[in-house]
Amino acid sequence: MAAMTGQIITAFLVAAGLGAVVGTERQLRASDGGDITAGVRTFALYGLWGAAAGFAGDEWGGAGFAVALAAFAALIVASYWLSSQATGDWGTTTEAAALVVFGAGTLVWADHVVAAVAVAVGVAALLRLKGWFHRAVEKFSQDDLSAALQFGVITAVVLPLVPDEDIGPFDAINLRQIWLMVVFVSAIGLAGYVALRLMGTRGLGPTGLIGGLVSSTAVTLGFSKMSKEQPPLRTALVAGVLGASGLMYARVLVEAYVVAPSVGRVVLVPLVLLFLAVEGIAVWYWRRPIDDDHVGTGFEVKNPLTLTSALQFGALYGVIIFISKALLETTNEASLNIVGAVSGINDVDAITLSTANLVRDGLDPNLGARVIIIAATVNTVVKGGMALVLGSRRMGRAVMTVLGAAAIAGLVVWFFI
Repeated sequence: MAAMTGQIITAFLVAAGLGAVVGTERQLRASDGGDITAGVRTFALYGLWGAAAGFAGDEWGGAGFAVALAAFAALIVASYWLSSQATGDWGTTTEAAALVVFGAGTLVWADHVVAAVAVAVGVAALLRLKGWFHRAVEKFSQDDLSAALQFGVITAVVLPLVPDEDIGPFDAINLRQIWLMVVFVSAIGLAGYVALRLMGTRGLGPTGLIGGLVSSTAVTLGFSKMSKEQPPLRTALVAGVLGASGLMYARVLVEAYVVAPSVGRVVLVPLVLLFLAVEGIAVWYWRRPIDDDHVGTGFEVKNPLTLTSALQFGALYGVIIFISKALLETTNEASLNIVGAVSGINDVDAITLSTANLVRDGLDPNLGARVIIIAATVNTVVKGGMALVLGSRRMGRAVMTVLGAAAIAGLVVWFFI
């Protein structure tokens, strides 16, 4: 009995403490000039009430919990009505927070303490970031909301309906894989735009770098298209493309090492040097402040995401995949270097993993390294070509200069392995 009493008291104290966390934020808001009617003590009681409701439910069933909940809801409604009449503020933020704190108290009673802590701290953080959210929303427009909804359509509505099977000559077309790449490229473009709105041009470099963890080709396509529509963003977009492209070398090295360390050791030095060189130039472009001056003089930033652009990219990506798979089917697969070069047209991860598997099964590590290097080199040239053809003239030249030099270095490495 004593142990049970101790558990009850502990649960009530934790629930009250979590309520106090949210109440502290509300009271500080009031001290900053806000019109808040409930503070630390009131919210601590709200949390305690939630735990008590859980206790009532255990003791007297659903009816006990329902009575406690109804009484709490009546209190909140009455408090809201009286305070709104007095202050003229009809917002419901504090009342909604009170209901969440009640729920957190109930979670504590149900022994979901971690979830309750996460909820209470999350609510307090959300309330505290009111000003930041307001400033962030003011930077977007109705068109931006439409673009975000379009992204939701191509992701949540269209993607589940696309069949996941190989079709067409050479079984070269998989609509699900193509649409997944459409989703990713759209996400990169949208993420870059959001970063641009919130952080200025400084946000594009990190966006490209993060996107490069999945597909540097997608980053190159998305940012190249943006560079034509937003020429003043050239240096920031170049930084994003180079950041993603440099990360490709690190990604390939990790994949090779994980599957077959022997081939990873062969490509270690050249891939690390290429990574450092390309990323170093990316950082140099990212630190250049030139474009910010142009953006600040009447420059209009446009959202790059439309269904039309997504469909256009899907068609282009499908053509590239078809050509590369058709070449693979008609090429003598005994010539691994040719296969590696052809595979590098649209993907370097697949050929890296498959070649590393062959090395693990007995293939000469040097031959495997040559295949991986040629694939990465071809992929580098393709991305430079994409930037040159699809991007603005100045961005294309900048990207192609760096990636072209990296590709030449890759060919030299391939020749001497």
